Amino acid sequence: MMLVEQRNFTLCGNQQGNACVRVIPTGKLEVIIADDDSLCEAEFSQLWFNKAGMKTLLVCREQEQVCWQLDLTNKDAKELEALIESAQEEFEILMRAL
Repeated sequence: MMLVEQRNFTLCGNQQGNACVRVIPTGKLEVIIADDDSLCEAEFSQLWFNKAGMKTLLVCREQEQVCWQLDLTNKDAKELEALIESAQEEFEILMRAL
């Protein structure tokens, strides 16, 4: 059974505030920035994690263009990476079963 995983992360760096992140097992990520209700979306394949010191930059790219980026704590980024990997595995298992 595929479930959407949702977490609330505190943004760090230049972006202060909170982000509600939804990991959708069909390969999508939705991020709602609480302060301004802006919505950022991406396919898993568009996401890049770039660890830099005490934070990790989550970047959504379309070809060479950056669509959006978020500063996460390393701990939150690691949790998000694990959620994405788990969702990908869950989806692959479901597709093999069909």
